[in-house]
Amino acid sequence: MKIIRNIMIAVLTLGLLLTGCAKETKDVKDSPNNNTDGKTNEQAHTGEDNKSKEIVKITFWHNYGADKETPFFQEKIIPMFNEKYPNIEVEVVAQGNDQYREQIVISAGTNTTPDVARLDITDVSGLAKIGALMSLDEMEGFNELKGNLFEGPMSTNYYNGKYYGLPLDTNCKAAVFNMNKLKELGFEDVPKTMEEFIDASIKKGGYTLNVSSAGEWDFLPYFWSFGGVLTNEDFTKATGYIDSQQSIDAVNKLKELHEQGMFTIKEIDGTTDAWDGIKSGEYAMFLEGPWFFAFTGDWKELGLKPALIPTYNNESGSIVGGESIGIFNSCEHPEEAFLFIKFLLSEEVQVLMGQEMGQMPVLKSAAKNPKLTSDEVWSVYLEQLNNAKTRIPSPEKATIEEYIKDAFDSILTGAATTEDGLKQAAKLLDEVLSQN
Repeated sequence: MKIIRNIMIAVLTLGLLLTGCAKETKDVKDSPNNNTDGKTNEQAHTGEDNKSKEIVKITFWHNYGADKETPFFQEKIIPMFNEKYPNIEVEVVAQGNDQYREQIVISAGTNTTPDVARLDITDVSGLAKIGALMSLDEMEGFNELKGNLFEGPMSTNYYNGKYYGLPLDTNCKAAVFNMNKLKELGFEDVPKTMEEFIDASIKKGGYTLNVSSAGEWDFLPYFWSFGGVLTNEDFTKATGYIDSQQSIDAVNKLKELHEQGMFTIKEIDGTTDAWDGIKSGEYAMFLEGPWFFAFTGDWKELGLKPALIPTYNNESGSIVGGESIGIFNSCEHPEEAFLFIKFLLSEEVQVLMGQEMGQMPVLKSAAKNPKLTSDEVWSVYLEQLNNAKTRIPSPEKATIEEYIKDAFDSILTGAATTEDGLKQAAKLLDEVLSQN
């Protein structure tokens, strides 16, 4: 993370101009059609008009897995796009996952950026800050598309009043229950509310909940579920939010459960790893992404079950992960690049990428498609997305995570009171957010 930040700062300081990546065009006919007949941009790229349209080339970088994801994308998704938009040629470049973030940032400072790229959701704001990404708010069809995407993944692309990307695929955390442990607590099925779960757990005793650390990915779903708030809606102010009474109450409840031994934190308590503890029945519930079930082939035999995170005071919260897609400022054909993005966010493609590539869709209609909801694991996570929230999108994401984790650690270990710990976090976060 320090490497990425240092490179971004160096790029910004040197004032390197993103002058553009190489483009290639060629004429299909001697007299190309310049679309002066009043057709919309999308109409001009489909049907008969394509016979007289100039061939436009755009480059797309990605870090899909080499074994299954990349071959399917290249052999199925791209031909589908070519059939719909024969005048747009997409050069697909598989970069692999190792050092992918560094490659993206370095390319932004050396005039070698692609036109379009798949980006981790936590990297969009940093690239936007150094001027590498194009804001998409004014693109034709943006508002309609935005309204059809899950709010949590969409908000990860927001920076300084504009959107510099769109979500491409997503994931979130849901509850994983050990049904054998639940029976010991008196439940025949998964509890719907945290209140009844806590009450039964306190009566029976023993560990029931576990997280690896008080870091954002593990701790925030509980913080949000118990009513905590990080910032205002624009992610510009933390004071009055993370140190608000409702946030204080949320952390105090978690601290109380921790002191009772019901809620354990491996990094602080030295307790069993959550994956091991849920399998053995030491824990009744933990929160994890859908990959847990992919890597635990015998989860049914172990008595495990995916479920929505139980509500507390009728509220529940999860955390968003995943990837976005953005257009670089160097792109010479942004309209064609945006057509490619809209194609990837169509229901047909989102469902296909879900089925064949394991990419959880960001399109609401795709998340309701029976081809995906028929899966007993995915159906839970797709529903959980409705109340999944994003971490604070910021170029200084590493610093922000450090401040939040330090605050929670200090409170849970007794080094600071809840009020003082959250007040200090609010002050530090405001300093960072004011520099965005």
